[in-house]
Amino acid sequence: MGTDIHVYIEQKTIKNDNPLMTEWNSIDEWSNDPYFEVTEVRKKYWTDRNYLLFAILANVRNRYNIQPISLPKGLPDDVSPKVKIRSDEENGDAHTRSWLNLKELLEYDWQQKIEDDGNQIFPLEALVIPFVNEFIPRLSKIDKPENVRMVFWFDN
Repeated sequence: MGTDIHVYIEQKTIKNDNPLMTEWNSIDEWSNDPYFEVTEVRKKYWTDRNYLLFAILANVRNRYNIQPISLPKGLPDDVSPKVKIRSDEENGDAHTRSWLNLKELLEYDWQQKIEDDGNQIFPLEALVIPFVNEFIPRLSKIDKPENVRMVFWFDN
């Protein structure tokens, strides 16, 4: 049994053509199953189990004392309704809810070094290549960094 991550992507949008009124919306591809009364994400942006990444994102499974981007923040107060429902549905199994905006991901020092159990030294980026080279650039195509965030939690 291990730890998994559940990632949802949200984008800030303007409400009623008023720039002072904004809301966050999930941009994941959702599908409804009326038979089971369940709403699921059809295609997830990120699902890989990588404990070093979990340590970087929220200090989860951090056996190498990696400096995380942020300590867990909980769900954002303005989380999108669909993501809030998913979080509530997984309440018994889910833990360490948090979120990071794209700006935080871009500003993190992915070149900092880590020493593994064999005393080899690597830049963090080399140990989470798909996240840095595929996931972050994919988020960068959505909108400005302050208008895109990943909301996530873990389960065991």
